[in-house]
Amino acid sequence: MSDYNGPERRHKARIYEPFPVKVRGVERQGQAFEEDTLVENLSASGVYLHLPLNVEQGAKLFLVIQFLGAQSSDGIVARVAVRGVVMRVEPKADGSYGLAVAIWHHRFL
Repeated sequence: MSDYNGPERRHKARIYEPFPVKVRGVERQGQAFEEDTLVENLSASGVYLHLPLNVEQGAKLFLVIQFLGAQSSDGIVARVAVRGVVMRVEPKADGSYGLAVAIWHHRFL
């Protein structure tokens, strides 16, 4: 989470839950990757997550977010597939990167 403590400035409400997410894309060195991590927060228009890989601003990513606790009576867990673009990359002290990803398209699986 950010160190900002002022009033919320975003236009869309955010959910601050650590949902599991599988991220696919291409890192800064040109290597394709698939990484499991956690969503830090999400809204209808964006997702914020951490990756151990350096990804360029403007990179296109594919995400599959699993909504824990949203299990149907037949045991199926709700998931959403997201295509998005990296809008911001924040280097973290531990060597990971915080990524703000704008959602271009989504569909429920």
